[in-house]
Amino acid sequence: MAEPSFTPGRHFRMPPLWLIGVVVLSTILCTGAFAAAWAERDRGRPPAAAQSGSPAASASPSPSPTPSLTPSRAPVSATVTVDRNGVAGVLPANALGLSYEADQLVLSPGFAPDQGNLKNLMRTLGVGNLKIGANALDSYTFWNPAGDAVPGWAKAPIGHAEIDRVALLSAATGWPVELGANLARLDVARIADEAQYVKARLGSNLLAMECGNEPNGYPGYSRPADWGYAQYLADWDACTNAMAGAGVPIAGPNTYNNVWIGDFARDRHSRVVFLTDQPYSLSQHNNTGHTITGLLAPENLRNDVTAMAPALAAARQYGLPLRHDETNSVNLGGLAGVSDVYGTSLWAVDYTLSQLQAGVSGLNFHSTLGVCDRKEQDGRPRIYTAMCALTDADRQAGRLAPRPLYYGMLMVALMGTGTFLPATVSTQHNLTAYAVKGSDGKTRVTLVNKEPTTAAPATVALNTGQPAGTKASVIRLAGSALDSPEDITLAGATVKPDGTFTQGPAELATTTGAGLTLTLPGGSAALITL
Repeated sequence: MAEPSFTPGRHFRMPPLWLIGVVVLSTILCTGAFAAAWAERDRGRPPAAAQSGSPAASASPSPSPTPSLTPSRAPVSATVTVDRNGVAGVLPANALGLSYEADQLVLSPGFAPDQGNLKNLMRTLGVGNLKIGANALDSYTFWNPAGDAVPGWAKAPIGHAEIDRVALLSAATGWPVELGANLARLDVARIADEAQYVKARLGSNLLAMECGNEPNGYPGYSRPADWGYAQYLADWDACTNAMAGAGVPIAGPNTYNNVWIGDFARDRHSRVVFLTDQPYSLSQHNNTGHTITGLLAPENLRNDVTAMAPALAAARQYGLPLRHDETNSVNLGGLAGVSDVYGTSLWAVDYTLSQLQAGVSGLNFHSTLGVCDRKEQDGRPRIYTAMCALTDADRQAGRLAPRPLYYGMLMVALMGTGTFLPATVSTQHNLTAYAVKGSDGKTRVTLVNKEPTTAAPATVALNTGQPAGTKASVIRLAGSALDSPEDITLAGATVKPDGTFTQGPAELATTTGAGLTLTLPGGSAALITL
C-alpha cells in the first residue's frame, strides 16, 4: 500500500510523540483564549488586547447583544422599583406639541392638510398642540387681509387664506392651536380684526392667542434699551384688550430664562388660561462646543428640571398650567451633531417625561416645514426640527421626513395618558426610568439607557409590584450610534413615507415574583407595558 502523501513529491512521516503532545497542548491553550475573548465579546466588551490600546482597539465595535427578557446570568446592573400606590404627576392628553415660526403660515402647501404628509405625521403623535409664533411673529408678520400696502419689514403678510389652512389642519388632526399676534409692532386695530377672524375660523380649536414672542428680548431691538416689565405690561394690556371683543382665550407671557413670568403670574393670572415660557436645554450664547454626550448627561437633565422651579412655583401659586410652548435641545436653531442625531431621540424621551413629571403641562418642540438644514429668513437653519423636507421638490409637495427628535416624541406618545408613579432607580449607568398608571388601567414603564451604543448593556431588574404571572410586552427605541442620524427604529419599525406608523411585534414575557429582568443595550430605550 502506498504511503499517504502530504505534499506532491514528499512522503509523510509520523512525528515523534513529544511533538504531538506540544501540538495538542497548544491547541487547547489557543482554544481557551479564543473562547475567553468570545465570552468578553458576548458581554459587550472588547477583548483584553483591545482594552490595552493594541491595534484591535481601533476595529469596528461588535454588535450589541440581542435584547432579552429572559433571566440573565450577568449580574444585575440596574434595579428599578415602581411604587404603584404613589402619585408623581400627570401625563395629559396634549402633552406633546409642535412649534413653528409664524412666517411659515405663508408657505405653500405649508399647513394645508390635504397635501403632503404633515396631517398624518401629526396624527401619528396622537392628540397634540400646534403653536405658531416664535421670532418671525414680531419680525416679519403683518395682518393684512385687505391687501393694504405692506411695510418693508413685513416679509410675511398674513390674511384669511393662511388662517383657513391652519383651521382645516386643526380640524383634521384634532390638534388645538396657539396663535401669536405681533406685539413688537403693536397695531391694536389689526390685532382686533385678526382675533375676530381667528376665533370665527378656529372656534373651540383655538387653545389661546398670545401677544408677542419673548418680549424680555425687546429692549434694544424693537423697544428702547430701558424698556422693561412695566412698559411690557402696558403693551400687553393694549394687545389683549384689543382681543377682548373676539372672546379669545389668552396665554402668556412667552418669555425665556424665567424673566417676568413670576411677576406676570401675580399681575395677570386672572386674564390667562395658562402660562407659557420658552426654555432650551442648552444655549449657544456662551458655548458653541456642546456635544451629544453633554446633552444626555445626568447633570443636564437635573439642570433642566431645576431651571423650571420658579415658573412652576408661579403657576401652582395661581392655579395655572405651565406650558413650554417653544422648546428644544439647543437654542438658535440647534447644533449639528447634537440636535440632529439619534441621541436626540433618547434626549427627547428623557426631557419630555422628566418635565411632565415635574409638573409642566406640555411641550411644543420647535420645528420647520422647510428644507432640512437650510437657512430661513432669520439666517438660521432649524437643525433640531422634528421633521423637514429633504429636497425643494419635497417641500413644494409637502412631503416631510421624520428626524431623530420625532422618534423620541413618538415613543412618549405611545406612553398614552395617565398618572406618573414614583420610580426609583439604583444603578451606576446613565439610566432613567418613568412609570405611568395609564388611563386604560395598564402600567407602563419607560427605561432610557443613555450610555453609548458600544457600552456594555445594562441588566435591569424591574419590579412593578404586580403579581407573578402578569403578562408584559416590550417595544424598543434603537439606533446605530448616539452621534449618527441613521438606522433609527421604534418597535422594530420606521415611520412610513405617508406619515403613518405601524409597530413591529412586541417582545412578550411574564413576570415572576421578583418582576422582570431584561437587557437594555447602551444607547436604547424600552417601553414595557404590563
